[in-house]
Amino acid sequence: MHESDLPEGVRRFIYRHIHSVEQLEILLLLHRNPGRAWSADAVARELRIASESGAERLEDMARDKLLVRQGVSPKEYRYGPENMKLDDAVRGLAAEYVKRRVTVINSIYSKPIDKIRTFADAFRLRKDDE
Repeated sequence: MHESDLPEGVRRFIYRHIHSVEQLEILLLLHRNPGRAWSADAVARELRIASESGAERLEDMARDKLLVRQGVSPKEYRYGPENMKLDDAVRGLAAEYVKRRVTVINSIYSKPIDKIRTFADAFRLRKDDE
């Protein structure tokens, strides 16, 4: 299967909002449990990931208006997209992930890597004449 097999709205959502499978798994976990507030530690235990990484992904998704931030210490997050369009996109993504898991994963990893390349270029060692 090819990423073009995914609905256009799902492909656009992945392109704009999903940067790793870990982030996808966290989003879908919170989507499946919309009434529950999750700390980074709780997400880490549930998905068997590093708590620090989970905290970063949760914060990124809160900034993207996919999650609602609650509490201060510890910070907790719950599923709460800013609008119905985002909620529809997440629901579509969740459905496609069940049907076409490998296609969704390939779509995440086949995104343009311009940002990564730019970051890496900043650390390239250059000769004095360059």
